[in-house]
Amino acid sequence: MVGISRTSGGHLTSLRLRLDQIIRGMLFLYIGSLPLTNIHFLERIGFLILLALLGVWCVLYRTHFFLRTPIDVPLGLFVLWIGLTIPFAAFPVYSLQEFGKLLKQVLIFYVVLYFFQKRKSWVHLVWLLVGGVLLVTVYGLARYDHPNYLTMTSFLPAEVWLSTYLVMMLPLCAALVVSQDYPWAKGVYAVSAVMASCCLLLTQSRAGFFAFLTELSVGATILPNKMAKVIVAVVVIYSVILLSFAGDMVHCQDGTWRLKSCDALPLKLDTVSIVHRFDIWTIMLQKISERPIVGYGYGKETASKLFWQETHGHGAHNVILEVALHVGIPGVLFLILLAVCLLKTIMTSIRQASDEFAKAVLIGVGVGMCGLVVRLMFDQMLVGVLAVQFAVMTAIVMLASRSYCHSPNRHVGQYTADDENSSSRI
Repeated sequence: MVGISRTSGGHLTSLRLRLDQIIRGMLFLYIGSLPLTNIHFLERIGFLILLALLGVWCVLYRTHFFLRTPIDVPLGLFVLWIGLTIPFAAFPVYSLQEFGKLLKQVLIFYVVLYFFQKRKSWVHLVWLLVGGVLLVTVYGLARYDHPNYLTMTSFLPAEVWLSTYLVMMLPLCAALVVSQDYPWAKGVYAVSAVMASCCLLLTQSRAGFFAFLTELSVGATILPNKMAKVIVAVVVIYSVILLSFAGDMVHCQDGTWRLKSCDALPLKLDTVSIVHRFDIWTIMLQKISERPIVGYGYGKETASKLFWQETHGHGAHNVILEVALHVGIPGVLFLILLAVCLLKTIMTSIRQASDEFAKAVLIGVGVGMCGLVVRLMFDQMLVGVLAVQFAVMTAIVMLASRSYCHSPNRHVGQYTADDENSSSRI
């Protein structure tokens, strides 16, 4: 009887370990497909399969996969407040659907955090993200058509999506260059960073450009390397000089701004979108004052549905105004609290990190989030697959900093000294 019990227990353990591997592999496929919005159905199918696997996992292990992190309280408050505002929404059914997407992003955060606790696993996840940047940039540059800057979209639906993705991912590639001893690894990260920079500039997204300058400035402040600081300072000064002389370098032909030395490259220098944003922000401030507590309902399309004539179908073009419009000023306060808590965790972990690879990941993701904040001041693009990508990046920060509490019933991802030693050279 004891032998039979041990055999059945061994089979159960083997089944659990195999399921762990399947879930981890499914997560790799799911996260790798995020930037490929041209085949968006893969992301949806992948999530449904992942959800089913997680249900089976919970039954087999008789536990959950949630780990405690420093951002649990502000994240919980933000999600809870949005849920409380749904009954007061102008379109409750639509807001409930959008709330479901938010819960999906939170779920992905905790799932990635749980199943990638081993250092080797999350290092491979970082490699996957860098590989995604390479794929996106190569495809974007290959299909770029200079007379029409709007074609710089790659797999993403529009240049605003691509620029937001690159703002988030570019600093990670750049920071990893300094953490590697192997020339081939440095080369891959450097090529990814350079190509991402080229794609970001070719989108001609002014919000993306300001975010890029912000990232350079923040990176120069954080990086200990004096040469890196000098290079960043030169790039920033050079960019400002170029902007100062932009009026002398371009001319207008048939309503399109072009370089005087190259009529084939149109420049996006008109001020129509800038004026339009100021008009939209004025309207949104007025609307927020009418419903400052619970807002008009969660969801990116709420504003365009309600105020179509005033906004011509556009949103608030600002993450703070959009959140305030949708879920009220308390929602904005909880969002700011979440952002501050996350950035505080990153900065504390950077100072304490002894692992060079982990420190580079923390710096890269931290700088990327600073740039993302600037980018979102001009367009609320933290939606859809980009929001899921942000959830993955947040989980990587927690993994790199070990800023989470182990579950007492944890069965996978056990972090040990042997794991650290076996992966220290990755």
